[in-house]
Amino acid sequence: ETGVPIVLDGITFATGKADITPESENTLQKALKTLKTYPDIFVEISGHTDNVGNAKKNQKLSEQRANAVKDWLVKNGIDANRLTAVGYGQQKPIVANDTKENKAKNRRIEFSRTK
Repeated sequence: ETGVPIVLDGITFATGKADITPESENTLQKALKTLKTYPDIFVEISGHTDNVGNAKKNQKLSEQRANAVKDWLVKNGIDANRLTAVGYGQQKPIVANDTKENKAKNRRIEFSRTK
């Protein structure tokens, strides 16, 4: 379904960086398999952060993280034209940034089918 975001649980990054952690491999492989199975799907990859730190830095970090996921998928055979990377910074939390666990939930990558 287009426009419905799916949180890719399991994609994590080094703190304050856009370096994808090795623990993310399983989730990335699943996303890759789905995109290879359905070549007509186009996806927006969105990066999100918690509210810790400077909002401008979080915006840039979320963009870098979304691009890191896009780059990984392209390196693994997905046409770059099917993928759009967008960063939303701390603008779209899914839960309140009031606990360590909730902040972790807000630091996420989402896929939204665009076509």
